[in-house]
Amino acid sequence: MSTWERAEEGARRRLVCPLCDGRDFDRQQGRIDSRWGITSHKVVMMICRNCGLILQFNAGRGIFDFD
Repeated sequence: MSTWERAEEGARRRLVCPLCDGRDFDRQQGRIDSRWGITSHKVVMMICRNCGLILQFNAGRGIFDFD
């Protein structure tokens, strides 16, 4: 591994659970629909393996996105 690759790898942010300081997560993808079902929001959920806290991150929005 080159110096540049090691530097890039070290610079990447590491997700930390704000509740228990855990660093191991399971990744799930999901969708949250609006009240009337017109719009939907795609989310990426990171679930802490230590305490089970779910961190949700926005992955985009779609209108009439039925699948």
